[in-house]
Amino acid sequence: MNNNDVMSDILLRLPLKDLVGCKCVCKWWNTLISDPIFKLNYSLRNPQYNISGFFLQKFLYLELHSKLLFFPCEGRVDAAPKPSLSFIEDDKGVCIQHSCNGLLICSSFRCGEEDRKYYICKPTTKQYFPLPNLECRTVFGISVAYDPNRSPHYKIVSICDSYLSKNHRQIKIYSPVTGSWKPSGKPFTVPDEDMLFNRGVFWNGSLHWIGMGNLALRFDPETELMLTMPMPPTQRKPGYFGESGGHLLLVEAYGPLTAGFNIMEMKADYSGWFVKYHLNLDQVARQCQAIERANRLSILHIVHNHVEDVDESFIVIHVPGEFVSFKLRDYSFMDLQTNNHVDSGLGLWYSWEGVYPYTNTFFYL
Repeated sequence: MNNNDVMSDILLRLPLKDLVGCKCVCKWWNTLISDPIFKLNYSLRNPQYNISGFFLQKFLYLELHSKLLFFPCEGRVDAAPKPSLSFIEDDKGVCIQHSCNGLLICSSFRCGEEDRKYYICKPTTKQYFPLPNLECRTVFGISVAYDPNRSPHYKIVSICDSYLSKNHRQIKIYSPVTGSWKPSGKPFTVPDEDMLFNRGVFWNGSLHWIGMGNLALRFDPETELMLTMPMPPTQRKPGYFGESGGHLLLVEAYGPLTAGFNIMEMKADYSGWFVKYHLNLDQVARQCQAIERANRLSILHIVHNHVEDVDESFIVIHVPGEFVSFKLRDYSFMDLQTNNHVDSGLGLWYSWEGVYPYTNTFFYL
């Protein structure tokens, strides 16, 4: 056993907060702690830090910070991050802009674009780092791309305005290796239809965006290629768009979701979508009075999960005054655990556009 093995064995026994501090002691310790094998061993040795779920964000009138809830889906409830961004020091308040594999992109809250600051942060360790100014008039969307199974480094992709015209967009990429933003490619045009650049979804090594029409885009931060992808050939409104367990999922609303809907999945080769599940809410309503009496509902989160070849996937929806979760296989209901106080009397309405999935990957800023 050499010196590296001995020191690694000691570091593996430290609490996470102390371990993060050890990265600053010397280059040797920083190298050991940053090694992917060490991160894996630490995760296996310390399952108390394992948690995945989603943040739910809502903006309240005159409140400096956005209202946050956190719902665990897997792992230990006591390992869930506190639903607060107050550890980020910004006198204009802070809100979440995007999430990916344990990292959040946050920004100043109540201010104009010229005064807005952006941050990369990890809420479980309360670490955050301010990003350099983007030097543009409008940021249409900002997303973090991070896959710990492919690389220890993340990249941040922003969709900015362009000097060419109001319909042109410029991609800019931030890398922690260089510590700066750089333009990626030439400006590209978007049609007048609304593109949801503020709801990028990271899947299969790329960021994906859909619009209110038939256009959908994907961008690979490594190759810096922007490509289109197919959408179902009907007029619709997106009722949900997200990733779970390596699957890209889409729900389209052709009418009230209370009538039932299809959950579609993108094929791995991007050749098209197929129906993964069809939900008949009449069957669900027979077991749940909240759904039976609801005149509207919204999809918050879909978790794709298989346990020993058994489909344990489930969905979380919001009906007026209540959050409901049930399995997609047999419509059996599940308890939604949370370490927050959920005040159903506020009359708040939540949708998938205010949901930010979170997995506590072993990562330090």
